[in-house]
Amino acid sequence: MKKEIDFTQYNIAELVEIRELVNAHISAYKDGYFYICKVRSYGRNWQEHVNNEYELQELCYRYDGYDGIVDVYSNHPDLSNIHNYGDLCYVPTVEDYEKWREHRYLENTVPDLESALQEWETRDERPFSQRPHFAPVHTWEDVAKYKKQLEEFDMSFTPPVSYRVNNSEELISSQE
Repeated sequence: MKKEIDFTQYNIAELVEIRELVNAHISAYKDGYFYICKVRSYGRNWQEHVNNEYELQELCYRYDGYDGIVDVYSNHPDLSNIHNYGDLCYVPTVEDYEKWREHRYLENTVPDLESALQEWETRDERPFSQRPHFAPVHTWEDVAKYKKQLEEFDMSFTPPVSYRVNNSEELISSQE
């Protein structure tokens, strides 16, 4: 049901006010799904909060690879109409996302810490220009603690699954 509105009856200030009211209404509309939007732009990282897929698409257009990238994690069953340069993943709950992110952090941190500590311990065997200049802030005890956390990690979470199949724009038809 489209309604024709005669915008010629408004001056520019009124039109701008109407636009702001409409934008505020669209932004405040909640469609019942969550959208975790991780933005990376010019070395900065932050999380954006959107309430619906229309706001999500605007965010994805804003960070389309030139000014940054947005990775999206949502429980929306069908985001096939969203165009995004970054990741676009389905995850059933926010708790699943948080547990997955924590597990992934531990998986990536342990090898990095081991490498930094090994590099520090063998610094005298390297040419001066390739030696680390500062001692790592973590110790081998920290690495052991992280490894233990990783071994005992509660794996009762569902990791995110890409909406795209084989890097194509096709939507995954079923979320098992």
